[in-house]
Amino acid sequence: MNVSAVPALLALATVGAILAGGGRSGMAAEPAPAGKAVAAPAGESSVVLADLKAIKQTMQQSHGRTLLVHFWASWCLPCMEELPLINRYAQEAKGQGVDVLSVSLDSPDAAPRVAKVLSRSAPNLTRTIAKIDDADAFIASFDRQWEGAIPALFGFDGDGKLRGRRIGEATRRQLDGLVGEVIGKPFSAAGAAATAKKK
Repeated sequence: MNVSAVPALLALATVGAILAGGGRSGMAAEPAPAGKAVAAPAGESSVVLADLKAIKQTMQQSHGRTLLVHFWASWCLPCMEELPLINRYAQEAKGQGVDVLSVSLDSPDAAPRVAKVLSRSAPNLTRTIAKIDDADAFIASFDRQWEGAIPALFGFDGDGKLRGRRIGEATRRQLDGLVGEVIGKPFSAAGAAATAKKK
């Protein structure tokens, strides 16, 4: 499966109608979003609610580095299948100048579920839930060609310019290809990680 079966724009509009807040992530492997922490179940790290301004501020933390902005939701089966891969990729690519900012499109009410999913399947990803006031503006602020389908990845260069996108569930090769589009040359996070381990 490549794209969530839920009509993405409708899903984003629904999420946008019920979200509120802002947040900060404590995950060392990713940028740290600004905003408001949301309570999580005992034993789980909290998640963060971040509005568009906070997400954009977080993106600026990756100035000079390649940034992949990843959108997903716990109700999206392709997203859930892709999440462990994105987690591994974020960890492997970090040392090669690539950051991954992962943002859930779940509602704040789902924060406990999001916290559990991330703890179990993607502990290296940012623990952020988007606060969407205007779904159309939110979507357009990342890519005017994006219609809201998830999972979605957007690749930004070190100056913050959008250089590539991947809509639908990605493979490792497609992730490397997206980074390659951004940096303008072939890229392999796995090869780079293996070389780093040998040193």
